[in-house]
Amino acid sequence: MKTYIIFLFAICSSFGLFAQRFDLGNSLQPKQPDFEYLGTSSATGVSTYKYKKPKTDKFFNRNIGDIIVGVRSGKIVTTIYNLIPNNGDIGVPADIITLLQANLPYPFKEVDGVYGLNIDNETISIARVRSPLTFNQDRIMFMNSMKQSILESTK
Repeated sequence: MKTYIIFLFAICSSFGLFAQRFDLGNSLQPKQPDFEYLGTSSATGVSTYKYKKPKTDKFFNRNIGDIIVGVRSGKIVTTIYNLIPNNGDIGVPADIITLLQANLPYPFKEVDGVYGLNIDNETISIARVRSPLTFNQDRIMFMNSMKQSILESTK
């Protein structure tokens, strides 16, 4: 798991994400006005918050639309960065996959436009979506989370 954290740190550092960075396993006590409570999962016990401060950094050379953080027992267990697509982006742009793949030890698997990868007890996924998780906006959603099965079994 430490190796994975180092890989994720390298990814975030490589793409200029410093001010609005939320790493899995870090402590967080979300408070108003910086965070808006969105709800708590009955299946996992994870409370979800939307980061409300202005997002000035870029991630994968794209503006950040929204950041969602999942917290359980005061620890970050999920992060979602909803990136605003650049003009001309189609699906998940190849440059993002190339940048990610260069920093990860295993290849992504693609299923119906969703790219995913499990490393130890964590999951990384990236997809182009318009859903409640993107507040119904067209976004490139980058999600890093503890595996769902682990969150459910340790609730």
